Amino acid sequence: MASFSLLSGGRLPDLLLLPVAILLLATLSGPVVLVRGVTFRVVNKCPFPVWPAAAPNSGHPVLADGGFYLPTGQSRHVKAPPTWNGRFWGRTGCNFSTTNNDPRGGSGGASAACLTGDCEGRLACNGSIGAPPATLVEVNLQEDQSKGSSYDVSLVDGYNLPVAVWTKPASGGGADRKCVISGCAKDVNAVCPPELQVTAPSTSAAGGKAAAVVACRSACLAFKLDTFCCRGAYGTPETCRGNVYSRLFRDACPSYFSYPYDTAAAAARCYAQDYVVTFCPSRWGDEPDRVAQI
Repeated sequence: MASFSLLSGGRLPDLLLLPVAILLLATLSGPVVLVRGVTFRVVNKCPFPVWPAAAPNSGHPVLADGGFYLPTGQSRHVKAPPTWNGRFWGRTGCNFSTTNNDPRGGSGGASAACLTGDCEGRLACNGSIGAPPATLVEVNLQEDQSKGSSYDVSLVDGYNLPVAVWTKPASGGGADRKCVISGCAKDVNAVCPPELQVTAPSTSAAGGKAAAVVACRSACLAFKLDTFCCRGAYGTPETCRGNVYSRLFRDACPSYFSYPYDTAAAAARCYAQDYVVTFCPSRWGDEPDRVAQI
């Protein structure tokens, strides 16, 4: 039986050299860390279907084709790279079929659209940004655990659905309170003033036709004035301090950004492998902290 000795000038088989190389790398560069992706569990607790969508920031990949159908009470896992940046939002009242009204979405087309959050009439947004107003979940993932990933919920472009975001601890149990962005205390669409309302035809309980409020525009989106959009002479935190409309958003959804320089809100900075994004996380008026357990 042949034997090999480094001292005698023999050569170890390549297979036996592999552990030595790994040990050497670990000694020189520190512990070896296996990096895996991040998972977003997207949940629909609304009493109607939602078509979640995602759009990446420049240089980042499209997730889950950019959009999908999610029936009430269902969830879907969406995989993302550990450094992904982008946004999620929910679309409502969608009809992607011009022939059979299939709510799950067909090929789409110029005439297909959603009542809110529409992305060029397509089920798979494929990187396109949704039309406002829509509640936005903004995500900035970090691979370095010491930096912490950040995420927030923004009503800067308006509101269509309540949404909650939190981390799912690897060890199980409840979410860390500082990592929870709660849902809303009130239905913004129910308190939205007429000048900000987006409406759609609806059938009333009596069988007649009525206009239902399906979204609430931000003041910037509705009036396009610098004072509301925090631009021009109002483009600094000192000159843009919110308004009666942003305070309405703030009162209904205290955890969300209500205008660009909203200092009362803050992004959560929590590193995790699993995040939960829930549309309609609780009934209106429930205690905000309950969202972590719902």
